[in-house]
Amino acid sequence: MSTYFSRRLRMMLASALSIAAVLAGPSASAGPAASGSSGQDRQPDSLVTFMRQDDAGFWQTWVASADLNDQRQITSSSANSGWPVLAPNRPRVAFDSDRTDPDPSDDIGVNDVFVVRTDGTGLRKVTDSVGVSSDPGWSPDGRSLAIAADRGDYPASQGIYVLRINGTHLRRITMLPAEAGLDTAPRFSPDGRLLVFTRFRWEGERELGALFVVRTDGTHLRQLTPYALNAGDATWAPDGSALAFEAYPDPSSRGDVYTVRSDGSKVRNVTNNDGRFRGSADPVWSPDGRQIMFLDSVRPNEDAEFTLGLAVMTRRGDHRRFVSDPQAEHQPDWQDYSRHQDHERSYR
Repeated sequence: MSTYFSRRLRMMLASALSIAAVLAGPSASAGPAASGSSGQDRQPDSLVTFMRQDDAGFWQTWVASADLNDQRQITSSSANSGWPVLAPNRPRVAFDSDRTDPDPSDDIGVNDVFVVRTDGTGLRKVTDSVGVSSDPGWSPDGRSLAIAADRGDYPASQGIYVLRINGTHLRRITMLPAEAGLDTAPRFSPDGRLLVFTRFRWEGERELGALFVVRTDGTHLRQLTPYALNAGDATWAPDGSALAFEAYPDPSSRGDVYTVRSDGSKVRNVTNNDGRFRGSADPVWSPDGRQIMFLDSVRPNEDAEFTLGLAVMTRRGDHRRFVSDPQAEHQPDWQDYSRHQDHERSYR
């Protein structure tokens, strides 16, 4: 595993959601889609994608219906393929992978962004294998991706970039200030005018994250949350009025899901976890904005192991429940395709 990918996994699991529990999580019975499938299988109108480890310990990308039935593994290689996001207007998944790294054991990280159909066919590499490209986020029209990248020259060239899904028109959006260590996890606002992203910096021995918003031309950068909140992985509500994100304000925290208005006001802890018994991360809004899906972890007592999986709750934190039997799924994304009946025809 490349150094960079390993670091990102540590950041994702820094909430102490129990690495041992993840590694010991039960394997799913579904296998990868056959490479020769036609791509014409009927897809559910509402799809969820997520990442989960395979039997060899590599992270792979899956798609499923919103209740996590009809699960399908759509990546399969001796490499990590995760951080998936669904296109807003056609059944495509963008993800990043270190499968192109010629030597994952060395300190020179190579990571690329790919796009694939939700049936596992039509895999395309979007980025050019120059350094590390990761954490894709779709533009509302599905024609572009925002990514985190270092262009093989960290930290001078690290930042948020935007490019077309055919790999052209790469342009830089952010530049790291001297005190920052990483810009990552970009997401377009529903109107396509803004990007939210996480900026990490070191404060003493802690690496803390804060949410920033910037226009897609790189102007009007503003900080949305304080570093003391240690926030990350923000996603926009479908109407653009608010964002959901994960945060770890206390070093002993296992993570909570928060919401904030798009102007930075009304920061609210939605999950209010007791860190000894519960932790939450990776929030994403339902297509109608009424629910939030997220990674939840829970244990009945301090002697038990954590159970991890995808859960849902209302945007206020009510009616919290696991979606199905937890299997250590991470990084969900959720889209509704009922309005795009001709998506395959228009894509071709």
